[in-house]
Order: sequence, then C-alpha cells, then structure tokens
Amino acid sequence: MRTARDKRLINGMIIATAGVLAIVVLSIWQYQRIQDTRGTIGHTNQVLFQTEEVLNEVLQYHSLPDTAGNPGKFAFSGISVLKTLTADNPDQQLRIDSLALLAEKDSAVQGNAMRQWRSGKMAAVSGLMAAGASRDYFNQIKGIIARMQAEERRLLDLRRQASQRKALELQWVLWSLIAAVAVLALVIFRWVRHDLDREKIARERLGRFNQELEREVQLQTANLQASEDKYKTLFYKSPLPKWIYDEMTLRFLEVNEAAIRIYGYSQQQFQQMTIMDIRPEEDQPRLAEDVEEVRCHPDIYRESQWRHIKQNGQVIDVEIIAHPINFGGRRARMVVVNDITQRNRYDRELRQLNDDLARRADELAASNAELERFAYIASHDLQEPLRMVSSFLQLLQKRYGGQMDAKADQYIHYAVDGAERMKALIMDLLEYSRVGTGKEGFGWVDTAGVMSEVGEIFREKIVAARARIKIGALPTVWGDKVQLAQLLQNLLSNALKYHSDQSPLIRIRAEGENGHWLFAVQDNGIGIDPLFFEKIFIIFQRLHNRNDYSGTGIGLAVCKKIVERHGGKIWVESDQRSGSTFFFTINKKS
Repeated sequence: MRTARDKRLINGMIIATAGVLAIVVLSIWQYQRIQDTRGTIGHTNQVLFQTEEVLNEVLQYHSLPDTAGNPGKFAFSGISVLKTLTADNPDQQLRIDSLALLAEKDSAVQGNAMRQWRSGKMAAVSGLMAAGASRDYFNQIKGIIARMQAEERRLLDLRRQASQRKALELQWVLWSLIAAVAVLALVIFRWVRHDLDREKIARERLGRFNQELEREVQLQTANLQASEDKYKTLFYKSPLPKWIYDEMTLRFLEVNEAAIRIYGYSQQQFQQMTIMDIRPEEDQPRLAEDVEEVRCHPDIYRESQWRHIKQNGQVIDVEIIAHPINFGGRRARMVVVNDITQRNRYDRELRQLNDDLARRADELAASNAELERFAYIASHDLQEPLRMVSSFLQLLQKRYGGQMDAKADQYIHYAVDGAERMKALIMDLLEYSRVGTGKEGFGWVDTAGVMSEVGEIFREKIVAARARIKIGALPTVWGDKVQLAQLLQNLLSNALKYHSDQSPLIRIRAEGENGHWLFAVQDNGIGIDPLFFEKIFIIFQRLHNRNDYSGTGIGLAVCKKIVERHGGKIWVESDQRSGSTFFFTINKKS
C-alpha cells in the first residue's frame, strides 16, 4: 500500500515531468519561430538587394547613353525576380505590376526615339523629347521603387525586433529549462537514488540540445551581420554617388567611393563639409527652404534637380533621390545622385533643333504657298496673250498656207505646233496649281463608281487599243471625288498610252491595310527603268520624246500631289519585260 509520502513523491515527479515536457515543447516551438524569423529576415534583405539592383539599372539606363542602343533590357529581368520574391505580399505585387508596365512604356518611348533618330527623323525625335514621356515614366518608376524599399525596410525592422525578442525569450526558456532540470534532479537525487544515472543521461541530452540552440542563435546573428554587410556593399560599391547626411547639422556622415571619385573630395574632406558646401551660392536659399520642409516632414521622400560643385570648381546638373534613414541613432537622409549635365545639354540642343525645324517648316510652307500662287497667276495670265498668238498663227496658216514656199509653210507649222504645246503646258500648270493642300470638299467617295465613270471617258480609246480592263472590288473612301477621279483617269491614261506590242491588259484593285487602303493599277506595257522611279513624279520630267508619246510630263506630278493631299503616298514597281504597277494609299477616316 502506497504511503502519503510515496503519493506526494509520485505527484511531485508527475508535476515536475509535465513542467519539463511543457518547457521542452515550448523551447522547440520557440526554436522553430527563430528559424522562421531567420528565413523572413533573409528574404526581406534579398528583396531589398533586388530593389536596389533594379533602381541602379534604371538610373544607369537614363544616365548612360549607350544603353539607349538596346532599349527594353535594363529592368525586366530584375522586375521578374522581384515579382517572384514578393509573391506573398499582395501590395508589393501590385507595385511590381505597375513598375513592369512603366518600364515597358519607358523602353518603348526610348526605343522609338532612338529608331527615329537613327532613321534621321529628327522632327519625330523632337516631338518625343518635348512630350517628356520618358522622364515622366522614369520618375514614376523611381517613386514605386522607393515605396517598395520603404515597405521592405519597415518589415525588416519589425522582423529584426521580433528576432531579438524571440532570442531573449529563448534564453529565458533555456534558463527555465535548466532550473526545472536542476529541481527535478534534486528531487530525484533525494527521493529516488536509483534514478540518478537516468537523470544524468537526460541532463546530458538537454545540454546538447541547449548547445545546438546556442549555436543556432550564433548562426542567425552571423547571418544578420552578413545581410548588413551586403547592404553596406551596395552603398559603398554603387556606380552612382551616394551619401548620408545628418538632418539637423547637414554634415556628411558617410559617402561612397563613386562620390569621392566623381566629386574629387576625399573621405576626410567630405566628413568636414555640409551639403551647403557643394551648392553654388545662389542655390543656397532654395536649399535652406528645402531643408526646413524636410525637417517639418521627416518621412518625406524627395526627388529633385540641383547644381553641385566639384572639388575642381566644375558645376554639374544633378538629379537626386533622398529618403530618411536611422544612422547610429540619428535622423539622417540617404541621397543617390545622378549626373544629368549631358542629358540637359542634349535637351537644350534638341529644343533648339526643334525650334529651327519649326521655323524652317514655316518658311517652306510660306515658300510653297507663294510658288503655288505664282504658278496659278502665271498660268492664268499667260492664257490670253497665248490665245491671241495661237489664233493669229492659225489664221496665217489657213489663209497663206500653200501660197508661199515649202520653207515658209514649215515655219508656220512649227509656230502653230509650239503655240499649241505651250497652251497645253499652261493648262497643265494651272491644273497642278489648283490641287490644294487642305481637306475642303472631302466626303465619302465610292471609288468603284468613280472608276466606272473614268472607264466611260476612255471607252473609245479602250476599244481602239483592244484593251482589257479588269477591276476588282473597290472601297468607299474619305476624300475629294473630283481629284480621285482625276487620279484614276491619269493612271489609266498612262496605262493605255505606254502599251507594248501586246494588247493592253490593265488590272485595278484595292485592299485594306492597317490604317489605309492600298490601291494598285497594273499594266503589261513597256515598263520603266528603276533609275527613273523617282523622276517620273517630278513636274515636267519626261522619259520619252514628244514625237513618240504626247503629253507635258505633269500627269504623275498631279497624281502625287492628289495622293499626298489625301494623306497617302504613291510609288511604282516595274521592269521593262512585264510592265508597271502604280501603287498609292488613301488613309482610312479615324
């Protein structure tokens, strides 16, 4: 029969054992929490490292001109890694989606500007630079990255505090465990001597467990130190100048190697200076206002442009990004500097070039208008005296033809022919000058109906030449009906005129493309040498003798002017074996 003492002993052992088990379970649970915290801290540092990498790539992309040669590559890989690392943070995922979209738009604008520049389209480049889209996307990208970094630093501070708190709790748990083991050992030593060996083994096991926990805490501490060292490396080895200054005294606390190399001051010189010392005197009042605003709003994120003075006296234009940090228990700000002197010079040169191009365009427009007025007035006013000359020459030929010698008749014939050709030239010149540049008189035009009317005009010529005309489906377009009819009439007339020994075969078709209609007038005539593809669209430029083919050489120039008035372009593809195909485009109405 058990005595009360035995019962108390058993109950005491049960209670002590239960307490020890509870502490062991608590220790294991606390150890797992430390492991989890270690992983989250490492992950947070990895995210911070990756955001810094993306920011450096973006800054280098906009500060180093060479990267514009390969737009689009600078941040997409880094953004993809960031998205994977922050998969557990919905807010960061939204920021990264915005970041990727802005990076894609920024790359598109930069790439488009570079392609236009390489193509020599300086007006397009000027428009893109004046729009400032790239700078806007660049500023938004930096803002998003700064907000992501602020969020990750906040999480890092919370997790470090949690890690320290858990480590302290673990120490208390360990001491409690040791105390419980000691009490249990004393009770067992006093009451159950035969269990001493078993208690010794248990104590050794717990000691090993305690050593493992201590080693794990030391390892975690070392990892935290390594993360901090990695962050310092990002600061000191960054290719862009960086520094940390005290918000109250404005003194430099730390500067990186790039700042020392680019500005020319030594580390010691920097630490004896304030941020006022690198500003031109005329900029210091503005800086004082900025400092006061920062002191009133310590958590504000700043992004602005300034002028800095190097050690050799050179003044450079810079763009800075500043955000608050805690440095050795003091309120401070970390600043990242990007030299934009060259970029600003390029901007000024592009603005000047844009102004010059605009002025030149105005001069050309005025000159073209003046030439059109001159051509119209000249051709109009020349008709009356030419009509008189032509009429009297014809009367002279009719009345005295055959009454003089053959030489006189030949001279009269030449004079009449010259007057008629001059009349044709003046009429064509008048017709060319009447093709305006505005959109007056535009409406919906059924080109199939227009082509049918043109075919009726040339019915006799078509029959006489035994020509075959094949017309495909033609669209309804927005344009000037009279001028479109003139365009098709001139092209059909050329196809009938310049035919080969074969019976003329003319195909007319159209098809819709992105933003415009593409028309084609194809013949099987004598063709055109590729050397003259551009010449044929110039006014009064002829490829054949007047005795072989009639005309003044103005028809295709009129076609070109009509097509350009409709916002399109015209060109020819031809060889001297299979004929020619004239293509032209008419813009679709948006």
